[in-house]
Order: sequence, then C-alpha cells, then structure tokens
Amino acid sequence: MSNRGQTGGNAREMAEDGARSAARGAQRAARSRPARMLARAGFVFVGVVHALIAWLAAQIAIGAGSGHADQSGAIGQLAGAPGGPFLLWAAAVCCGALAVWMALDAVARWRRYGKPTKALGPAGTAVAYLALTWLLISFAIGNQENSGQQSQETTAKLLTAPFGFALLIVVGLAVLGVGVYFGYTGITRSFLGKDAQPGETAPAWVRAVGTVGYTAKGVAVAVLGILILVATIRHDPSQQSGLDGALKGLAAQPFGDWILGAVAVGLFCYGVYSAARAKYGDFAR
Repeated sequence: MSNRGQTGGNAREMAEDGARSAARGAQRAARSRPARMLARAGFVFVGVVHALIAWLAAQIAIGAGSGHADQSGAIGQLAGAPGGPFLLWAAAVCCGALAVWMALDAVARWRRYGKPTKALGPAGTAVAYLALTWLLISFAIGNQENSGQQSQETTAKLLTAPFGFALLIVVGLAVLGVGVYFGYTGITRSFLGKDAQPGETAPAWVRAVGTVGYTAKGVAVAVLGILILVATIRHDPSQQSGLDGALKGLAAQPFGDWILGAVAVGLFCYGVYSAARAKYGDFAR
C-alpha cells in the first residue's frame, strides 16, 4: 500500500475513533444524575404548558375566553402568575436542559444502533423543546409577541420568497404527517418505552392519559398542518395562525365547541402524561 493510502486509512480510523469517543461521552453525559434531574424537571414544565393550553382551549369552547390557545398564551399565563419571571427563567433552564438531553440521547442511540433513523425521534423532540426554550426566554426578556402572529408573518415572508411556496407545502405536509404520527402513536400505544417514555409496567392511569393525550395532540397538530397548506394554496397568510388558529378552527366546525372541548381534555391529559414522565420515564438507557 502506498504512503498516501496508508495516510488516508489512518485519517479515517482517527475520525472514526473520534466519533466513537464523542458518542460515548454524549451517552455518559445523558446518563449523569444532574442531566437526568434537569430533564425530569423539563418534562414537568412541558406538562404545565400543555395543561395551560388545554385550559385556554376549554375557555374558548365554553365561550368564556378569547385568549390565545397556544404556547404563547400558556407562557403568558405563567408570566402573569406570582413569581412569573422566576418561573419563566426556571422553565427556560429546565426545558433547555431537556432539549440538550434529548440531543445527547439522539447521539447515543445513533452510536448504539448504528443507524441515523434511530436518532430521529429524540432529535426531533430536542428541536421542539429548543423552540419552547426560546419562546420562554423571549417572554422572560419582555418580547411577548404571540405565536399566531409570528406564524402569519413567517408565512407571508415565505410566500413572497423564491421557492417559498414549495417550502411551505413541504412544511405543511410534514406537520400534517407529525399529527398523523402522534394520533397513530396514541391509538396504538406505541409511544410506551420510547425516548424516555414510561414502559408497559407504568401504572394504568399513566398509560391511559398518554393514549388520550397523544391522540388529542395528533388531532391538533394535523389541523395545524392543514391550515398551513390552506394558507399556502390560497396565498393567504391570515389562514395560518398557528396552534391557536387550529384549535379555534375546530370550534368553528359543526359541534365545534364539543370537539374543541374534547381536544382540550386530551391536551390536558398530554400535559399530565408529560409531567408523569418525570417520575416514570426511562432515563437510564
């Protein structure tokens, strides 16, 4: 073998050794006690946010409220509570730690199974929790623009950008797919035992609220995906107002108040389940 070939082979071996070392370090970090404690606290705050969204949606369903039934509305409720700034920063730290933990778990799973597809679940969850962390920080520093308005502004900008139409179609289909996946996961209970989820040995009430919660969240996310597609096809950003618009869109349908009420109960169940993951989730793998 030529010197050039030997050099290339050594470089590849060094790169592979470095990747394996980094993956092992990520796995050790994810399993450390401080990381697991912060991740558990993060799940509690995620549960609180979903419970508040459910409460806001229920208020709209019974005609007693007109607020924003989305993450910005829920975080606004936290901001207005006694000790609001402290709660926002505590939630941001814990949710940020949860996002990092999920990212480390994704790296560890990739190493363990040797397939990047095994890391998609925790990686996608890490992105979602990172977005929630950013929203919490925004409210903590006084930027309280609601999510629906931001969604409309983003949609309007993309509709005027090159390839923006195609990108929005892809995003809408992806969000719709995520909603269908959530619903399917809830109905089949295939969420159990995955990505720091409780297993089949968890108490029956935990499995029950998880089933209802995942199914209800699937409905809400699927409707959001449909709204993105409608807004894109009609070139009308006002049709796309985020989760708040999706839930209020349900209320506008025949028997919509009942449908929205049922989804609100389901989202509350998802919040309870998320908080329950702090105790019953498997963080040791």
